[in-house]
Amino acid sequence: MPQFELEPREGAATFVRARSAAEAVGREQGGDVVLGEPEAGSGWQAVTVDGEVWGRVRPRDRMRFRRD
Repeated sequence: MPQFELEPREGAATFVRARSAAEAVGREQGGDVVLGEPEAGSGWQAVTVDGEVWGRVRPRDRMRFRRD
């Protein structure tokens, strides 16, 4: 299952496993989750929950630092 990094406006960043970025935020917050366009290079997406800015989310590639 994919992993996502959540960074709320207030509080510490966390990692969550979910099928999609919207589901990852929904598990933490509930409500109507709307994702913005991913930023080029970083992959961060702005997140709005029930019409209010909540923070941001991005996919976390667990294999990014693997050395063969």
